[in-house]
Amino acid sequence: MSRQDHIKKVHEKRVNETYKKVVNTLTGLFAEETYKKKDGTWNISKIAKDLKMDRKTVSKYIKKFENENKQNEN
Repeated sequence: MSRQDHIKKVHEKRVNETYKKVVNTLTGLFAEETYKKKDGTWNISKIAKDLKMDRKTVSKYIKKFENENKQNEN
């Protein structure tokens, strides 16, 4: 395995783990009451703070999660 292949593999693993963390937070037992704002949108800042991630990263994975859910509904 070349160095570039190894780097790609490590990157993909990190992306998958990060995505799983965000999805687990969104689908958790108390997610609705903990991370939803009154207007029904996700509180990205609170999720990012609790997961110790950047808001942009959390936002990216929330969009991905919501798009996957829309596709599964259709």
